[in-house]
Amino acid sequence: MTEASAVRSLLLIVVAAAALAGCSRGDSVSPPGWVLHARIQFFGPDGQVAPEPRPSNTFRLFFPYICGDLYGPATTGDFIHPVIQPDGTFEIDFGRVQQDLTRSLEPTEFSLDYLKIDPANARIARLAPLALQPDGIEQVATTDWIDARTHERLMLVYFDRPARITGALVRKDYTILYNVRATAAGYIWVARRKTDDGEQMYTEVEKPEAVILALTPPEKAASPQLMHK
Repeated sequence: MTEASAVRSLLLIVVAAAALAGCSRGDSVSPPGWVLHARIQFFGPDGQVAPEPRPSNTFRLFFPYICGDLYGPATTGDFIHPVIQPDGTFEIDFGRVQQDLTRSLEPTEFSLDYLKIDPANARIARLAPLALQPDGIEQVATTDWIDARTHERLMLVYFDRPARITGALVRKDYTILYNVRATAAGYIWVARRKTDDGEQMYTEVEKPEAVILALTPPEKAASPQLMHK
């Protein structure tokens, strides 16, 4: 082999290795449950599906996390940028933003004093989308994750390890329980359901077959960060 041929062969090897590395980064396979397929749906103040969708140029979606808590203001920037298709569908591959989320995680300190997490050093982050002005920061709609089949409102929460959130809000005429378990690091869906005793309890649920990101006029809807209190 001549020197020129050897150089060309070496260059081909380097280019091939770079291409493989690029494919490895770009086409990495995320763990089960880490790819979200959803669609936007618009609702009116009465909670019914809006007859006409909001024009796409009148809002922008922002996907921050609330780190270290289930409720409250967002604590991260927007490092999730899904492409919204003309029919309102979009996809989020959480594996692609895991490094950004890991850097953003904070110690878990619940704003509700009756909540606790075990183990205490487990860290969580709730994905809490916002619908904002196209060129501003004011909310033009509130957002909720909804199971398309059951119409349940949901929370999507990341756990950095197996952990359990427990607690109880006790009032004279009602009790709201929390018993949310993550058996492994990753994302879980949380819903508020009625127990056999007739009490309300937040608990982990199976990943919905179809997920809706509901947008509702803010003057009539509760903030997604506060609606589960």
